[in-house]
Amino acid sequence: MDFIVVLFGIAVLFLLIAPIFGLIAFFQLLSTKRDLLEVRREIYRLRQIMGGAPAAETPSTPIAPQPIASSVPPTRPSQSAPQPAPPPSPQPAMQTRAAAPQAQTPFAATSPTASKSIDWERMIASNWMVWTGGLALAVGGLFLVRVVIDAGLFGPVARIISAVILGAGLIAAALRSESWALVKSADTSVRHLPSILAGAGVISLYGAAIGAGFLYDLVPPLVALGLLIAASVVAVLLSLRFGPLLAALGLTGAYVAPLLTGAIEGSTVPLLPYAALVTAAGLTLMRLKGWRAGMWIILPGAAFWGWVALAGADPAREWAIPAYALGLAAMGLLFGERDADAKVDWPQQWLDIKNLPGAATSSILAAHLFFLLAGGLIWLSGIDKSHAPVVVTSALALLGGFALLASWQRAGYALITPLAGGITLVCLLVWSAMVPNLAYACVAAALGFGLGGTAVMSRLQVKAPVATAAALVPPAALFIAFWRHNALSPGFEWGLAALLMACGFGAVLDWMRRRDPQFKNHPGGASLYAIGIVLSAGLAPFLVLSGLWLGPAMAVVAVAIALVCRRFNLPILVWAGPVAVAAATGLLIRPGMLSGMVISPTPILNEMTAGFAIAIAALLGGAWLSKARPRMRRAYEAGALILGFSLVGLTIRHIAGGGVLNGPFAGLGEASSYAIAYLGMAISFAWRLRGPSVVWRVFEGIAVVLGLLGIFIAFTELPNTSLGYMPIANLLFPAFAMPAILLGVYSFILRRTGRTVHSQITGIAAMGLGFVWVTLETARAIGGPFMDIDDDRLWAFSIAWIVYAFALLFWGVLRQRSAARFASLAILIISIAKVFLLDMAALEGVARAGSFIGLGLSLIGVALFYQRYVFSAPGKNDPPPSSPQEGGSLPAQSPV
Repeated sequence: MDFIVVLFGIAVLFLLIAPIFGLIAFFQLLSTKRDLLEVRREIYRLRQIMGGAPAAETPSTPIAPQPIASSVPPTRPSQSAPQPAPPPSPQPAMQTRAAAPQAQTPFAATSPTASKSIDWERMIASNWMVWTGGLALAVGGLFLVRVVIDAGLFGPVARIISAVILGAGLIAAALRSESWALVKSADTSVRHLPSILAGAGVISLYGAAIGAGFLYDLVPPLVALGLLIAASVVAVLLSLRFGPLLAALGLTGAYVAPLLTGAIEGSTVPLLPYAALVTAAGLTLMRLKGWRAGMWIILPGAAFWGWVALAGADPAREWAIPAYALGLAAMGLLFGERDADAKVDWPQQWLDIKNLPGAATSSILAAHLFFLLAGGLIWLSGIDKSHAPVVVTSALALLGGFALLASWQRAGYALITPLAGGITLVCLLVWSAMVPNLAYACVAAALGFGLGGTAVMSRLQVKAPVATAAALVPPAALFIAFWRHNALSPGFEWGLAALLMACGFGAVLDWMRRRDPQFKNHPGGASLYAIGIVLSAGLAPFLVLSGLWLGPAMAVVAVAIALVCRRFNLPILVWAGPVAVAAATGLLIRPGMLSGMVISPTPILNEMTAGFAIAIAALLGGAWLSKARPRMRRAYEAGALILGFSLVGLTIRHIAGGGVLNGPFAGLGEASSYAIAYLGMAISFAWRLRGPSVVWRVFEGIAVVLGLLGIFIAFTELPNTSLGYMPIANLLFPAFAMPAILLGVYSFILRRTGRTVHSQITGIAAMGLGFVWVTLETARAIGGPFMDIDDDRLWAFSIAWIVYAFALLFWGVLRQRSAARFASLAILIISIAKVFLLDMAALEGVARAGSFIGLGLSLIGVALFYQRYVFSAPGKNDPPPSSPQEGGSLPAQSPV
């Protein structure tokens, strides 16, 4: 049973180490392949120099170019070197090549002439068999040990001593085999035999330490831990001679050692210094030897013990874990500082940021990952309410200080500062136990990243990464403090802080402009500080105001953005203006905004009108300031129009509801008011916003739909509404006549702006609605306020329709509108059918005769009107211009 446990432990250790060995071997294989290609290039250059191949020729097997610059400069022939003799006379190229001597050089055999098939014999005999033989040797040894144990020959002490002797013997064999000529000259896996033997010896030493402590309890856990550490040290020392595979084995064993010896029982905090020491030793070894792949062992190991300490319940971890995290951050920065000192090719466009991790070296990537690990440990250590907030906030502040110092000292660490800023914001958002001190932590973060980031940014050539934290972290930290500490209760001091922050960002941006008027050296940095201005200024209203006045305040912010845009010509501000306009508009017309607000019952002169009026005036001022930027100006104008017509609709609701916005619906009058207001909005959009913007076309369509919806609601309210006794000046006029007129104006504007199809459809709708108004007004005139109509008075509709048809005909001829003429003819046809089918049957005697006579004269008059003003209009029936004047002779022909 003990043997099975040992075998299981070794198998687990092998499964942990094998992928790491494979990863390191993969990177080594790539490096070897690159070196081989470089050697081939140098051989080919030497062949050209020594005359082994003509300079105009290429190798028979071309070598694919690699993105690796050769560290050896191309060799040039010296003065004493023999030069190929020039041909005695010019000859064709083919003859010259044929006459060239076919000299062979000692390097000719090293350049392959043709691709070869895989040498399976060489691969199996020299590569696979080495590794398989080593594995078989290990398994055979284990079975031999099993036989000895089953025979009762070896006790626990003898087993441990045997494992130590076996490990020492394998290590000695590795040292001895290194000098064998067969191993040194091998170009196959045989050359790895010393490292294989050394690795097997180290594993035997690990087995002895595990058996002495975990299996047989021969030594205390701490002594067993010391033995495992000693085995790891041996592995690391051997790696200096045999390569990185043993270093990976030693580091893995050092991180796993406390788990295999039972040394983690009780508090895990004392193991943090041990894990930090192992991490520091590993990073030092990786840096001295250049084994960057070892980072993927060190990083998980350091993270594992940090998380183990977080899971414990030791009160001492309130300071131990933050200290451990800061140590990891510092070690990561020191590990990559040599590569971070080189020039970094930062992306020129925002979309190229995705390629940045692939362009960074492994050491710089390791530094960022260690910094992220440190931030994660500090964040997790601050979640528990039992921890002192002063410790974790101090650690967070020190982490930010590390980031600013690293970005200042090394250009390759520019991204460390925004990474620290993001970690700081996440911590401030999550740490619920730190509410009493949260405001101070937020203020410290805002000042630290704002002032410190600006100072660091001014010293860097590439300013955008650090400017990200310097411009975006302060407003975010201020909002977190307002939200978490003040519970979103408005306060003047918060708004003042936001405005001062915006002014500070503006001062930095102005300093950049004085040194670089076109921001050519500050493209990303200038835009980020402009975003900081917008965020800080936009945050100020939310920190001071609430309810109705947020919208007007945001409109004032939009005007401020227009002013800043005039001073600093930055594209980001051109987009920020419309965003602020949309925010101001949305805050004022959002659903439920005014439902819970007490508004004065005085019509028009109330708080609602004042708030909307301030916002509309501000947006119109912003449109005037943005007249040099058409798109930005149209956005401001659109916002003003939306608010203007929304105010009209709300005022209608306020009046109809008796001074209360949520009062009862007022019926036909209120519905007609909505129809007029929203159709007027559509007309304003079509008249002023003539650009091809899809957004404003959508707004225009919404306004039209709302206007038509108001007309439909007016129809549904007719049966329950008293229309009044006055002709025309009654509720039917605003409900149907005014919308018909507005639709006609809308059709005219659409025609002027080139939208012919929409103009025709709208014109037909206008004439149809006018026909409805004429019909309803006639019904009210003959039937009273509730349109109670008798059957013997239906002839009045025919008269009204014919008059309306004549009006449309006159308008169509006057304005040359064929649609109006066609509508006139359609209404006349309907009127004639009604007269013959209905009206004449109800009349008798002189009334019937007079009706026929009147109808006939009307139809003849229409025909004559068409003949005079439509069919005989200029350009319709004029004869061809064959003579200069009527009755004149033909003009004299000019002589040929």
